[in-house]
Amino acid sequence: MPLTPKDLVIVEITDEMLAFSKYVAKKRQLFEFERKSYGNYDTRGIDKIKIGILGELAFLEFIFNHLEKKYSNIKSAERNSILHNKIKFSYTTTIGKFDKGFDFALKEKTIDIKTYQTNKVTISQIFNGLRNNRQPLSLFIDKNQSANADIYIQAFILTDNRICLAGFYEGVPPLQTWMPTPAYACPVTDLKPLSKLLILSD
Repeated sequence: MPLTPKDLVIVEITDEMLAFSKYVAKKRQLFEFERKSYGNYDTRGIDKIKIGILGELAFLEFIFNHLEKKYSNIKSAERNSILHNKIKFSYTTTIGKFDKGFDFALKEKTIDIKTYQTNKVTISQIFNGLRNNRQPLSLFIDKNQSANADIYIQAFILTDNRICLAGFYEGVPPLQTWMPTPAYACPVTDLKPLSKLLILSD
């Protein structure tokens, strides 16, 4: 079934998330690689770095809230054994070198978060396009980036300054060579709901 607005996960942006993303973005700025169409990081790129981090933190909130509800009442020794040996959750923040193509690990799967950085959007625009042309927005992976993750999640910054986690795609989407800058992409409606990803944390 196609993804619908009911499948979206909406995350509030907290002051702590803003402070963390700004701090890390400032440190990463010195080391960033200027990919085509991303702009000059010395002038306007830091906001793009910060938005990418906010997308990661939104997923961290989503998965942490689930793990906390499920495991926080278990005695610490048993909980640590489950989380470290069975769930194997991790979030890696990299500064000073390029990451390995993913941000998170969950069990044996690696997960990369892609945050739409051109505009703040509405939920209607996610499903109907920026110009309401009934062309949904897409999960988008720059061909020049490392595409090594098992799972890709598309995030959007909403016009009300919340973050939308739209859904996930297993593997790398098809390469769209018709784009001015070729990219791996698929419509949001082809993504799977994040609720189906939670099975990895059970």
